[in-house]
Formats: sequence, C-alpha cells, structure tokens
Amino acid sequence: MQRFTKRSDFPEHLPTDKTFFCSLCGANGIQKIIRADGTATHHCNGCGGDAERFLGWDPGMAQFFNEASELVHESVGVIVQNQQHEILLFKRIKYPFLWTIPAGHRDIGEDPRHAASRELEEETTIVTNELQEIFTGEIRGDSCIGGVDIHFWYTYLYHIQDNVTPVIEAEEGAQWGWFPLDDMPEIVMPLKYLLSHSEVRKML
Repeated sequence: MQRFTKRSDFPEHLPTDKTFFCSLCGANGIQKIIRADGTATHHCNGCGGDAERFLGWDPGMAQFFNEASELVHESVGVIVQNQQHEILLFKRIKYPFLWTIPAGHRDIGEDPRHAASRELEEETTIVTNELQEIFTGEIRGDSCIGGVDIHFWYTYLYHIQDNVTPVIEAEEGAQWGWFPLDDMPEIVMPLKYLLSHSEVRKML
C-alpha cells in the first residue's frame, strides 16, 4: 500500500519560507544537480545521498492537509489540442521524467483558470484565456517532485487554431511534440487518468 506524505513528516512549526527537505533523511539543505543526460536530481548536504524527489514546503502554494492528515497539492493543467485532434506534450527533465501537458501548482488566492493560463504561457509561450474546464477533482497516486502523491486538479482544454511552435521552458523540458490520442508516448500518471476518464474523452 502506498504511503502518502503527512503532517508528521514536517517539523512541528511549518516553515514560513519555501523550504526543501531531503526525502532520504529529512534534513534541510539540498541542491539540484543536472546530470549528463540533462535530467535533474537532488543532493543532500546532510546525509550525502542523491534523490530525484525532495520533500518541499512552499507557504505561497495552494495546498492543504486532508482529514487523514495527508498533504494535498492543488494543480492546474491545460490539454492543448490542434485541428488534427493531436495533443501537445513535452518531456520533463525533472521527476517523473515523462511526457506531460503544460501544468503546475496553483498559488494561494490565485484563480484556477488564471493559474492554468499562467502555467501554459510560462511553459510554452502560448497565450490564451479561452480555456474550457473539463475536469476538477482529486487524483491519488499522482507523484510530484516535491514529495507529494495526492493532487487536486483543475484541468482545462484549449483548442488551438494555428500550427504554432511552442517554446518549452528549458527548466521544464527539452523535447515536445503533437501526439494523437491513440499513439501516446510514456505519459505522467494524472494524464493517464484524465485520458481514461469517459467524460474527458468525450470532449477531445
């Protein structure tokens, strides 16, 4: 059975600044290392170990502890679909190193739709406010680099009219492409969940 990150995994007094703890020993003090293949890992100055994930706490990010004291991150994502019904994906250079849609975490007080537009622009340079909401809900087993495995998703669809060439943010990914629904590369878990959701598939 999967163990989810809980309140007890953090110090008694939560940090007031963005803080990254080692996922191996819990020490405060890690540094990002870019490997020869361009992917990222994290080195702990305390235990000397390397790990692809860390345990993060960002007081400016929308997150909450549920009734089971499990930490839940709030995330936004945009499925960008062209006129050929292909989906825009890029391959992350950081955990989980798989193909994904433009997505990220919502800031505290930020409107989910605005957050989705922001992430889309930051990660691809595509600018739009014409987003159609297609899914809102919790996805368990969705592991992020920040050590959390439960996310509450606000997901949108954007039908793009022109054959644009996105500019993928270097810190996010190095490869991108348009993919048909029946010929996907190895994609992240939440996208698998969304594409298997009957109500979402009807909209694509």
